[in-house]
Amino acid sequence: MHEHDEILVALVGQPNSGKSTVFNYLTGLHQTVANYPGVTVAKKSGHYHEGKRRIEVVDLPGTYSLTSYSQEERVTRDFLLLERPEVVVLVIDAANLRRHLYLAFQLRELQVPLVVCLNMMDIAQRRGCQIDVAKLETILGVPVVPTVARCGQKQPSCRCENCQQNSSHTEGGLEVLRQQINIVSQKHAHELPPDWRIDYGELEPLIADIAAALVPKTPLVQDFPARWLAVKLLENDREARRIIQHHLHEPGWEELLETCRRKIERYVDKVGNRPPGDCVGEHSPPVEGCPLGRGDSPQKIIAAKRNEYAEHIEQEVMYRFSRPRRRSDRTDKILCHPIGGLICVAAILFLTFSLAFNLAGGWHWFPWFSETGTFEWQTPLGAVDSGFKIWIPHLLDSWLALPEGDLHSLLYEGIVAGVGSVMTILPIIFFIFLFVSALEQSGYMARVVVVLDRLMRLFGLHGHSIVPMILAGGIVGGCAVPAVMAARTMREQRERLLTIMILPLMNCGAKVPVYALLISAFFLAYQELMLAAIILISWTCALGAALLLCKWFIKGTPSPLLIELPTYQVPVLRDLFRTASLQSWWFIKRAGTIILLATVLLWALMYYPKSEHGLDTSYAAKLGRVFEPVSKYAGFDWRDNVALIGGIAAKEVIVSSMATMSQRAGDCVADKTPLKAFAMLLFVMLYNPCAATCVVIWRETGHIKYMLAAILYTNVLAFCLAAAVYQLVRFLS
Repeated sequence: MHEHDEILVALVGQPNSGKSTVFNYLTGLHQTVANYPGVTVAKKSGHYHEGKRRIEVVDLPGTYSLTSYSQEERVTRDFLLLERPEVVVLVIDAANLRRHLYLAFQLRELQVPLVVCLNMMDIAQRRGCQIDVAKLETILGVPVVPTVARCGQKQPSCRCENCQQNSSHTEGGLEVLRQQINIVSQKHAHELPPDWRIDYGELEPLIADIAAALVPKTPLVQDFPARWLAVKLLENDREARRIIQHHLHEPGWEELLETCRRKIERYVDKVGNRPPGDCVGEHSPPVEGCPLGRGDSPQKIIAAKRNEYAEHIEQEVMYRFSRPRRRSDRTDKILCHPIGGLICVAAILFLTFSLAFNLAGGWHWFPWFSETGTFEWQTPLGAVDSGFKIWIPHLLDSWLALPEGDLHSLLYEGIVAGVGSVMTILPIIFFIFLFVSALEQSGYMARVVVVLDRLMRLFGLHGHSIVPMILAGGIVGGCAVPAVMAARTMREQRERLLTIMILPLMNCGAKVPVYALLISAFFLAYQELMLAAIILISWTCALGAALLLCKWFIKGTPSPLLIELPTYQVPVLRDLFRTASLQSWWFIKRAGTIILLATVLLWALMYYPKSEHGLDTSYAAKLGRVFEPVSKYAGFDWRDNVALIGGIAAKEVIVSSMATMSQRAGDCVADKTPLKAFAMLLFVMLYNPCAATCVVIWRETGHIKYMLAAILYTNVLAFCLAAAVYQLVRFLS
């Protein structure tokens, strides 16, 4: 390998192992975020340079194993098998060594060029554990690098015992990790990884028999270890069978699979049990109601042997010099309590999002200059808003000096206003991601999922659904765009889709100006009660919609909650800002253009055709009158319809549309009654996701049908509820 070659490095690890922190250190600011083709799993990649060599690092999704039960597992394994990285870095939580070794065993059996990053050494030491790294390295047969990834940017001031006692832990040990990546990549170019195996006891003759049947298939075993494929077939791994089917460039794959199936079936018959379903092969008939007999299935034997070996290794390499009572256990008794935990969740999330919204648009802490040029303290949201409403128009006036007319109106009222409507909510997006990342890094978000899982699954949802729902505006003032993006962390496709479909029903920050306008005009005396009613109605509609969707559209039952409760940690500020910045930039690139186009389109509809009657003869007015025969049942006239159509682009446009049509914001509600205003509140709360949310739903689900379904059912629900309330109150009065 030449020293100017590009090296591909895959970063693998279980959730909460510190893998993202290692990735951030290795790649710095040279990162990109996208999706893997055909799936909703996030793809993070970055690079750094080692001399003239460019090291491309791909942060694979967190996974507990290399089976094929979830998107994350399939993406990780397919990348390792098909992309063939020169180095695979496995990040292990040293404080939970035995559990994390399970994934290490599977990577060693796959015979990939591996480096083990033994992370969180400081936490292991605080728990009274010391690990013999050299012995672990000998047992696994690959380099093992002890690290404290969160200390990567704190040297030389870090005071953790790991960094103070060992000079090789410079930069938390991550510089040593870079050196090992370089060494292993050079070895991989000249030699194959050393063979390594676990003794599976009574299964060994069967594994050898199946591997012997695979060995004559040269194209297959050149790319995939025969023993690894044999073990995967014993684990009833469908993807292993597909590998055999698609990778053999010759007929006979069916006979090969049938041969392997018969060997497994004979073993099952011999030990006196048969695994349920089609566990003995894809082509064998299902065996219904077949309980386990006096033996265990091959899958269980393999899993048990791996767990036994992991326990044996932990006993060999880990020494416990004290067993202090874990502070996190005492904390979890409060935070994960069935009742007290709910109170803590409500309090912590309320405080977190209150802080986010106050920093973005409540507190005047951001240095800015007023229109007169004097220095003042402003909110970030106010600074962005004044930038697009005052400074940018002022600069355009001085540079272009456009006369009044179509081009002037398009530039100022269409493009500048459209971009401004996107950028105004950017500070909110940034701080939401910042604090959500802090909750995740601290380990608390996993506790939120556990506490609320039982409640959510009553409606067909999952405990993991709660975080996106709160992000979308569960406490009033979120945003559905980052909420839909946050749903990608959910493991199961069914729960992910169901959660995404109900997120538009939450009370995002874009709806708040409409609420404020109508409540201040008609319900000022009991505005707190109205706001509480809005929150309650939106949650009731969302949970009810989830219950109906899981019965008719996204069928299935919630999967069991399998989640690790990570150790509480102090978040790394640098990582928090990097994550928030990357997600905010993604929002600007992907969502901003759509809102801009929608705003420009609305401008054109309200501006043309030009006449002395102005808005009354515009295309927007004609469009609003088209819906008036139906919308009148909810109390809406054509002007309301125009404003609501504008809200399809962004809900803030509703207020600006009313203001544009009536010249004064107060006049736009002058002809309404409290009943009409309440019907409008209900409709705005539930109807059509904004343009940015629609596009993100399309991108995250990978199918336009989910976007269209979300548009259809939210509009039907919104109109039916608004019309029912309006007509019922009129009838009763």
